[in-house]
Amino acid sequence: MEHNDRIRQAFAHQAQSFGLDGLTLSSQAYLAWMVEALPLQAHYRVLDVAAGTAHLSRAIAPHVAEVVALDLTPEMLSRARSEADRAGLTNIRFVQGDAGAIDSPDGCFDMVVSRLAIHHFVEPSIQLAEMVRVCQAGHMVAIIDLLSPPDDSLIAPYNRLETLRDPSHTLALTESGMVAAMEQAGLDVVGVDSRQIPVEFERWVAMTGVGDVAREEIRGELMAEIEGGTLTGMRPFIEDNRLKFWQTWAVFLGAKKERGS
Repeated sequence: MEHNDRIRQAFAHQAQSFGLDGLTLSSQAYLAWMVEALPLQAHYRVLDVAAGTAHLSRAIAPHVAEVVALDLTPEMLSRARSEADRAGLTNIRFVQGDAGAIDSPDGCFDMVVSRLAIHHFVEPSIQLAEMVRVCQAGHMVAIIDLLSPPDDSLIAPYNRLETLRDPSHTLALTESGMVAAMEQAGLDVVGVDSRQIPVEFERWVAMTGVGDVAREEIRGELMAEIEGGTLTGMRPFIEDNRLKFWQTWAVFLGAKKERGS
């Protein structure tokens, strides 16, 4: 199966659950943090790459002239349109397309954003290059993503469990890895703001419909770590009799270099 097909299959399944209450990805507090970190202006035309059900697009829309929400999965965009209509947002345009080949001219957006998507790309340098291409020189590309632990020995076990839960997951970069990838794409990274995000295990696995065998394998490894076993990089803990773990999310701001600089 091609990886884009794997992504479409995974997120077609997840589309209806993206708006459920209590999910970290739909948290209004986290969205407010992200929007506050973005240097938005009222006249901006913003591209949201791999927008999913457009949580970030919908949070940005009241602050700008237009948002173009681009996603590969039609089921995600259908849910996004419904949610935007329900909120009375009329300045979001929904486009089905591939983040690795954006059908827009060079430099046509005032800002480009992408939220919780980089870890689904096989070669994120391709999508980052496209984001930079369609952004105006001197303007911002903002990448928001979950990160691997900074300890090199934990990167593989952490991403193995993420992929076991969701086969469309490829690799969460470390903070330094994301900065390097953005710089290689032609950005000057001017800001990084990270937060520790608690995630409830049962809601996390339910979203992807992971099978019982994989679910119990992940649970077993997390519980073993709590009991003093091998580290997974997920930093699991028990709170209110519920299994939880930590994710690190970060907002990276990268300024597209001016020509000749």
